[in-house]
Amino acid sequence: MTDAQVALTAALGASFLTAMGSWGVVWFQERLRGKASDRDALHAAVLELLTRSLAVATRAQAMGETMRLRSGLSEGLDVAVRLRKPVDPLELHDWVAQDLQPLHAALSQLWTRCDQEGVRLANDVVGKCMDLVGTSTASRPARNGWQRVVAWAVGERWTSEMREEHQRAMEALALARKRFTDYAREALGQAVVDVFAQVERPDGDGRRALSSQNSQGGRTGSRRDTAPPTT
Repeated sequence: MTDAQVALTAALGASFLTAMGSWGVVWFQERLRGKASDRDALHAAVLELLTRSLAVATRAQAMGETMRLRSGLSEGLDVAVRLRKPVDPLELHDWVAQDLQPLHAALSQLWTRCDQEGVRLANDVVGKCMDLVGTSTASRPARNGWQRVVAWAVGERWTSEMREEHQRAMEALALARKRFTDYAREALGQAVVDVFAQVERPDGDGRRALSSQNSQGGRTGSRRDTAPPTT
């Protein structure tokens, strides 16, 4: 092999190595960029599910209160004399869909991005959310004609059992959201924290002790401010 051939072979080899190295760097950067994009999409879907589930729960409670307030003979008279318009089911659907549709969209995103445990926990959040909607809008069953007449005249009223069931549904949704949050934080590489943690309010003795400490600190600070400098 002549010197020219050796130089050409070395140049081609160097070019090949440079090209392969550049391709490898680009491939690695694209891979990192794709992982970051997938993580951002997962994070966005998690936030949407948590936010919309709470919003749907709030709307469900508002619907329940509306059912109890806008029912009975007085409501019928107000509607009859056109003091207020009757409830439109289509308007109610559109109002609820403002949060319900994004909730289902977020769940669909999580179905395509989470593992089996993430899908199970996300389904549980949506299921508990729908359970709360059901208990919030439940009607008191009438066992006989007289109870139906009373319900027509007085309006919707909750029994103690219905209130307890509603409270259990609220607690179940809160726990489902916490379980999903713990999973999501771990999947996204974030530290697991107690999302139910709160600042405990001091009792009567604690408040008096805190007030005493603050007053003593204020007096100490005043003496320090007015004390003459040492030589």
